[in-house]
Amino acid sequence: MFKAEWEYLKTHKFFMLVIVVLFFVPSIYAVTFLSSLWDPYGQVKNLPVAIINKDKSVDYEGQKLAVGDDLEKELRKSKDMDFHFPSEKEAKTGLKDGKYYTVITIPSDFSKDATTLLDKNPKQMKLDYETSSGHSFIAGKLSEIGC
Repeated sequence: MFKAEWEYLKTHKFFMLVIVVLFFVPSIYAVTFLSSLWDPYGQVKNLPVAIINKDKSVDYEGQKLAVGDDLEKELRKSKDMDFHFPSEKEAKTGLKDGKYYTVITIPSDFSKDATTLLDKNPKQMKLDYETSSGHSFIAGKLSEIGC
């Protein structure tokens, strides 16, 4: 029976082509799907993140302290993620449209909170961030981990 079917396929080349294609379709799908998920943590450097700096500098012990500006300078040099520095409006629109997966906002009292570091009750310096999992679940999760 197997021999007869093999002989039939040898004489009808079109059916042989159909069988070969049927073997490759799942392979193409598997390779495409798996390559999209391969090493997501190694691809964090390509994750677009918008930074909004609202920090206001303060005078502390006779010196100007601008922690938000210093943080922004370091992030501009960093290649850990794909950092962008748009306006607040552009960042919100970009998050909604999927241009950015995360928007990190440095609040206006960031430097002021830094001056309380040696106080009895220091204030925690917090960054505000929003992520967009709606455009890419994996990118949203990586954004949350990265922040």
